[in-house]
Amino acid sequence: MTYKYYTNRAEHLTKEFLIEEYRKLTDRVQAAEASETSELWLKLYADWNALSAYGGGEGSRLSYALAKNMESAASEEAFRYFREEVIPIADNAESELVDALHKSKYVAAIGERYGKHLIEVQAAMRESIAPINNELRVKAGDLSNKYDKIVSQAEVMVGGKKVTATVARNMTTGEADPKVREEAYRAHYGWFLEHRQEIASIYGDIVKLRDEMGRNLGHKNFIPLGYASMRRTDYGPKEVKTFREAIRKYVVPLQTKLYEMQAEELGTATLRPWDSGYSPSLNLPTGIAPVATQLDNAQKVFEALSPRLAAHFTRMRKEGLIDLENRKGKQAGAFCTSFSDEGRVAILCNSTGDEVDVTTLIHEMGHAFQAWESQVIEAVDLQWPTSDAADVHSMGMEYLSLPEMTKFYSQENADKVQKHRWKSAVHMMCYIAIVDEFQHWVYENPNCTLEERDAAWSSIWDIYQPGIDFTGLEQHKFARWYMQGHLFSTPFYYIDYAIAETGAMQLALMGEADRTKALDTYLKLCQMGGKESVLTIFKSAGLRSPFEPEVLRNLMEHAAKKLQVEEYELT
Repeated sequence: MTYKYYTNRAEHLTKEFLIEEYRKLTDRVQAAEASETSELWLKLYADWNALSAYGGGEGSRLSYALAKNMESAASEEAFRYFREEVIPIADNAESELVDALHKSKYVAAIGERYGKHLIEVQAAMRESIAPINNELRVKAGDLSNKYDKIVSQAEVMVGGKKVTATVARNMTTGEADPKVREEAYRAHYGWFLEHRQEIASIYGDIVKLRDEMGRNLGHKNFIPLGYASMRRTDYGPKEVKTFREAIRKYVVPLQTKLYEMQAEELGTATLRPWDSGYSPSLNLPTGIAPVATQLDNAQKVFEALSPRLAAHFTRMRKEGLIDLENRKGKQAGAFCTSFSDEGRVAILCNSTGDEVDVTTLIHEMGHAFQAWESQVIEAVDLQWPTSDAADVHSMGMEYLSLPEMTKFYSQENADKVQKHRWKSAVHMMCYIAIVDEFQHWVYENPNCTLEERDAAWSSIWDIYQPGIDFTGLEQHKFARWYMQGHLFSTPFYYIDYAIAETGAMQLALMGEADRTKALDTYLKLCQMGGKESVLTIFKSAGLRSPFEPEVLRNLMEHAAKKLQVEEYELT
């Protein structure tokens, strides 16, 4: 839906405009509270919601424009102004309004009108927008943006040619020649090691700022605030720790066996890091999916799955809401965003013509499908679920689209892609656990040295990724965290991918048994948006909780069958 009250403004949102509009809202609180009915509070919230949609939409537009070209001075300045001048004003006013609502005698009426989870979400958000941390949040945001800009400019030499870091990374999984894979790997990791001090210094400063934020709110460290910022309402660090333990118990053994099989297939005594992402029997060659063909082929995939979903994709292509190709100066990675006041959704990718591009495009479109389907939800705070639920849509779409991979590849290669997706799931679960356990360690030890931080990463890596031979390349092991942008921008996000993957794999199993049921369930998930908490969303869709005992055992047993692993020992 669109919010006409703030739509079609030609100029960028200014702090003066926002101050005045929020003042009008806060001035209405007393009368709304004194009223004998909830009508005035309901009208107040409707206008507040529309203003939030406009502010959120404007932030997304500016961020998206900068991501497309991190070298644009105009885009950088516009987003800097929004981040440093506008967001603190919005956070202050939002904090005041949220407090007023939660103290109101009509809070239940708002919950009844928009959904009770809205009240739970706002309660979780209160600490994350606390005015006491406004300046610190701005500084942390500036540092995160600085990191993105540095990485967006990364170029390395491979085979006598200068390529972006993204291209070099993809060569480590797509090139059949082990010498090329090794050269690309060394160049890619070498760039981050060359920039080690600069990147690590940025992260160290971010960690100290966030630690101060947590302490400002009476916490021992940043971790409770980090969880609140992710809007988690039905689990915490204790449950996540148990989840990581299940990964150790059920996923790591399968990963270890797969590495052994991979080394045997490659004919190497050990598995070197530039070979860890390459399996001759599964990986497709570099350039297998030309960028120029990706959108047309994806269109065919989505049309085969669901005309309703395909229509969203068609609209995004028509309106220029997909930025696909990789280029120097573009923000690394991929993401989906929404311009909530316009009721529109956009994605950004970094396609280079490789197999991973197809997975990424479909993944981000999974997010986009959910965002389009959730536009009818009136409360903007509920249009997106928490990321642990949102990634069920993205990863679920990856699995549900697997039977249609012949739209991109030959049947033989499509079969490889299906098998490779399950192998990637095993690897991903283990790697995500590293990132999450590392983050907990970092924020428990915010004043540690760079060397201690690197050593912690390496130690945790050995728990979840045994089987890769880093002899003579020990620095490359800890250099991996320098590439993980989530650590800089969105702390405690990354475990959400693993939590969501348990739901996505369950959708895959459902699809194998009943394709129609799985697609209907998927659409239902998209339409739920963030109206419920993640565990309620799982339950409503007939999916088992990720924290349920033995759920990972069952999923890994299925993955082992898919990957033709007959026996592996559980720890």
